[in-house]
Amino acid sequence: MAKIPESGGKASHGSVVVATREGRLRLQLPRHLYGGEQKYLSLGMPDTAENWKLAEAKAQLIESDIKFERFDPTLSKYKPQTHLTVIETIKPQPEITFSQLFVKYLQYKKPTVKETTFNYLVTGIQSYVDRCPYQAVSAENALQVRQWLLDNTTSSMSKRIITHLNAAVKWGIKFKAIKGIAMSPFEGMATELPKHNWETNPEPNAFSAVEKQLVLEAFKSHSGTWNGRGYAGQKLCFYYPLVNFWFLTGCRPSEAIGLRWCDVASDFSHIVFNGSIQHPGGVETRVVGSKNNKQRKFFCNQELTSLLTSLKPESLPDSSRLVFPSPIKGGAINYNNFCKQVWDKLVDPITDGIRYQEQDYKRTTPYSCRDTFISEQVAKGVPCAVVARWCDTSEKEINSKYLDGKILEHLRPL
Repeated sequence: MAKIPESGGKASHGSVVVATREGRLRLQLPRHLYGGEQKYLSLGMPDTAENWKLAEAKAQLIESDIKFERFDPTLSKYKPQTHLTVIETIKPQPEITFSQLFVKYLQYKKPTVKETTFNYLVTGIQSYVDRCPYQAVSAENALQVRQWLLDNTTSSMSKRIITHLNAAVKWGIKFKAIKGIAMSPFEGMATELPKHNWETNPEPNAFSAVEKQLVLEAFKSHSGTWNGRGYAGQKLCFYYPLVNFWFLTGCRPSEAIGLRWCDVASDFSHIVFNGSIQHPGGVETRVVGSKNNKQRKFFCNQELTSLLTSLKPESLPDSSRLVFPSPIKGGAINYNNFCKQVWDKLVDPITDGIRYQEQDYKRTTPYSCRDTFISEQVAKGVPCAVVARWCDTSEKEINSKYLDGKILEHLRPL
């Protein structure tokens, strides 16, 4: 093996020479291998000290093959082999936060839940998740989240949030949105918290017969004007039909608020409850189906038929018109506003005056009309199974949540 400068020269017989041309290295092969013709093998490497060593090693290999008669005259064996190796810089994936996970989970759930439920999850649950300072999804942080929630909201709300977070984490594990954990650290955590008030104190809050009569009379005879926000100059007797309807049907308040004339049979024989109107975030929203996603037919008695007959306009060009519209612009009544500005002002003085001697008595809401209807029907001997069908509930719920014992006090064993 010899080294020949770029200007060229002669090498000893049988030796392979490292040469340079235009700053690139090449090997000059012995002429006798090709019948006296000069051949070169380009190495494709720049002329550097390190590359010279590689070229010399290649030259030694060829000389060895010539000596032991295994030389490849096509030079394929000795040509530089180009191996392209793509080296990808693997960046560690940033840890997903509880907030990011919950957003993904809500988008997954959105097509399958009611708009009002989705709004509650965003405004009620996600708002706390976003504010929580412990965001990395881990078992250690789950304990920190629990404590932060208990420090910043009620145990009942904490229980709800943890329940939804647990569902979100389990969803994230299932669909590979979370890596590194095989089980939700929130699993079972919600059940260890105190029960919700409605679980520990499901006592119904029906009106007694006297209270019911006084409430109906208060709405029916109200001739003063209400100066609260939005009701200036409006007589509260306007709401008497709605309150009476709640007492006559036991429906949920929002179902009556959303009732349309197209839901009422033309002969007033029955009503179809197939939705409600609610105001999540202050936005009027029609929800299809009941709370339990059902549609039910409610047959009218004479008193209910008379009420609906008196309310139906002589001309009704739009059958989707509400049966109980708001006095403001004819839209839907806002339940929360109604409770604060009408119900509390008119009904609370009545019940407070009667129940003031009772310890820990609860103030009523329009839902008390539902409790009253269910309790009255059971007291009259209507089977719980039938009442449950009328009111879209169950016999178990009637016995635990709706049936108020004080309405049954006049009954005696046979």
